[in-house]
Amino acid sequence: MGPTHCNQEPDFDALAARTYRLCLALLRHEADAAEAAQEALLRAWRARERRRQGVSWSTWVGGFAVRVCRETRRERQSRVAAMAEVDSACSDGVLRDPVSDLAGRLHAAIAALPDRQREVVTLRWLLGYSTACAAWMLDCPEGTIKSNLHKAVGRLREVLPAGAAEQEV
Repeated sequence: MGPTHCNQEPDFDALAARTYRLCLALLRHEADAAEAAQEALLRAWRARERRRQGVSWSTWVGGFAVRVCRETRRERQSRVAAMAEVDSACSDGVLRDPVSDLAGRLHAAIAALPDRQREVVTLRWLLGYSTACAAWMLDCPEGTIKSNLHKAVGRLREVLPAGAAEQEV
């Protein structure tokens, strides 16, 4: 089901599913994504009177979802920093690359992008939002979305050079 139209009451089941997919794409962890989606829906509902005419429910909730996912990543980073010491003590010092197929390398490359670039790639390519909707969700100008997408493409091209798909076949 497509995004909810701007002036209609939302289909909450579809909106919840779309919000969960957005959070899962940004956080890459099911439990964190479920919590973030629930929090985003709750915040958006509480602030529904401030929703501007012409902004779809999907875009409105998506903006909250992006912000909640950022908060979740910050919290996770503090937990990861504490665990890094334990991991380094247990590590044998050998880096292994378990990702060998092209799709896996692409996901790993997207995951390695800086936060803003990863958010833009996720919103534009993976979830199909327009540049205007992505800009509204990320609370930045459309030019910033385009610039970050361009930078992300450059980084992805460095990691996944042209012809990589043919090498995998």
